[in-house]
Amino acid sequence: NRVLMSGDPDYVNRLNLVGSASLVRAWLEGDWSAIEGAFFDKWSKANIVAPFPVPADWLRFRSFDWGSAKPFSVGWWAIAGDDTRVDGGIIPRGAMVRYREWYGASGPDKGLKLTTESVAIGIAERDAGDNIAYSVADPAIFAEDGGPPRSEIFGRHGVYFRPADNRRVARSGAIGGWDEMRQRMAGSSGVPMLYVFDTCRDFIRTVPVLQHDRMRAEDLDTASEDHIADEARYACMSRPWVPALSKPATPARDYVSRKPSGNDIVI
Repeated sequence: NRVLMSGDPDYVNRLNLVGSASLVRAWLEGDWSAIEGAFFDKWSKANIVAPFPVPADWLRFRSFDWGSAKPFSVGWWAIAGDDTRVDGGIIPRGAMVRYREWYGASGPDKGLKLTTESVAIGIAERDAGDNIAYSVADPAIFAEDGGPPRSEIFGRHGVYFRPADNRRVARSGAIGGWDEMRQRMAGSSGVPMLYVFDTCRDFIRTVPVLQHDRMRAEDLDTASEDHIADEARYACMSRPWVPALSKPATPARDYVSRKPSGNDIVI
């Protein structure tokens, strides 16, 4: 609003004093998808992209959070091998892209109560011939409780997992999984390093609205529908990322925030 800015040049600076990153983003950028008080306050519409053909040379992997009475969640991810032009902008090299998901729910926070064998078969079918480099899962599926662990049953159906690093918050100088997710959502210089296909509706429905634990602010409320968040945390912990000190070669505005023009040069 040029008239407003000319009459009140300090307007933007005063907005930033509000203390709520989500409200400021909504006011200044028109991003009303921001959730006040959200645990993932760096999430925005810039993290959502329309589906595109995932290049064959991008590394692909899965992440998994088990559930029976509660929902289970499987995420299929790809790592951008290079800056890649897509509809709506550019996916930067090294970014994680969630291109497929399977959320085992019969209703809000209610599981399907499927057997381990049924889930394993369902995952194998949904792989759709993808070359999966590795898969990570909640270490709980490797526990032996008087019988073979679930990980062994998955393996019988050709679905192999390794234990995920399931740290939630930072401890002993090591970064926690929630911080890894936040870093990727925020990215560098306004360019996200985590993207989700708009077809991954359950991720988009559940993750952005998660709230802080009232007794432990650095963690999220585990009474909420956090199953996809847990699964995505395993994925992020398997691909640690640290923001670069230098700015990207292409300005942030040329990335997914807008469609590339015919004069754009991608380095």
